[in-house]
Amino acid sequence: MKSIKNLSLSLVTIVIVLAIVELALHLANFPASPQAGWKWDQSPYRGVMNQDDKQTNQLGLRGQKIEYSDKDFVVLLVGDSQTEAGTQTADQIPEIKLQQALRDELATQNVKVFSIASAGWGQDQQLVWLKKYFEQFRADAVVVWTTPVNDYWENTFIDRSVTTEAGKLKPTFAFDGEKLKTMMPAPREIKLRNLLALALGQKVNDKKPSIEQVYLNRWLRGLPSNQREATTAASCPTASVKEQEVIEAYRQGGRAYTLLTEEDVENSRSHFSPFLKNHSPRDDYSIGITHRLFEELATISQQNKASFNILHTYRNDLDAAFREIKCVKNTKTNTYFEYDGSDWLRYLKSSPLSTYLIALDIRSEQALNVSPGDWHFGEAGNTLAMQELAKVLVKNKKH
Repeated sequence: MKSIKNLSLSLVTIVIVLAIVELALHLANFPASPQAGWKWDQSPYRGVMNQDDKQTNQLGLRGQKIEYSDKDFVVLLVGDSQTEAGTQTADQIPEIKLQQALRDELATQNVKVFSIASAGWGQDQQLVWLKKYFEQFRADAVVVWTTPVNDYWENTFIDRSVTTEAGKLKPTFAFDGEKLKTMMPAPREIKLRNLLALALGQKVNDKKPSIEQVYLNRWLRGLPSNQREATTAASCPTASVKEQEVIEAYRQGGRAYTLLTEEDVENSRSHFSPFLKNHSPRDDYSIGITHRLFEELATISQQNKASFNILHTYRNDLDAAFREIKCVKNTKTNTYFEYDGSDWLRYLKSSPLSTYLIALDIRSEQALNVSPGDWHFGEAGNTLAMQELAKVLVKNKKH
């Protein structure tokens, strides 16, 4: 009996000591809690010419001030780096080009276009910020400019990175097949657990584990399996193209090639997920959570009396170049995977979300991308895309 009392007393003492240590770590914020999310001031796709550009809307996102009258037709562009346009000057970004195109189409100045977007955002962060927007402002139309080559895999993880090394953490969601669960990077944070994980964690790319890596590792354990069937080199084209050079190779006549990448293809952390032919359960999860996020974006928009659309710009450079990829080779692991880039919208087209789609065909004999190695639209591409979008929005408005 005495030994039981002593054991109980020891356990209670240990619990109290651990509680005190945990409290002390929280008071000291050690290990430091990770930052969640980013806006224009920390955008990873901010060109040199815009380093001193501090022009943001009231939400701290790139764009003009959100100001309108009762007479104004208000359009909200929602997106990522393509919408933010970090390599364009403030007077050339998509919201400005769309605003002018709509004014021309409608023959009125009573049009305002705003945007909520930042580089590396998926529909997860877009949903977080759309809710914040509608807490203060209105819109007549919401247009989500989707980039499927990014969105599916970005919505799957708690960070934004195409390698095994964790990137910046973000507000995001988990998906059980039906419902979304809000998952901030540090729910019920236990400092002792984080400290132990940092101390015992394995190096990644010869770097000591970061707090971001700790959260990513836990997140990965909760995701479906990444098991997928690879293919053989013999079944892939011998002609190869480096990932960064794919547009230029296509424009120079390259066709039916194997694309070379260093991205973490195996873990679905790449621009090729989930368009590999052999899906992993994680790829299917990516599709499921992305479509559920789109549904929530539509619901929030409609609840706030705004029409909702999903925009994709089919391009005769980037989309066309990806259609010629037959295999993807991870040069770090020397592993090959069959790829189908025939239509990035095929999952959305086969879902109930198809009714929201605006698919524009953007063609030019000149390069549409910013520069060699950069896939984003340059100024000419943005101008063409926003002019075509304006025509569709005006047609929809009249109906």
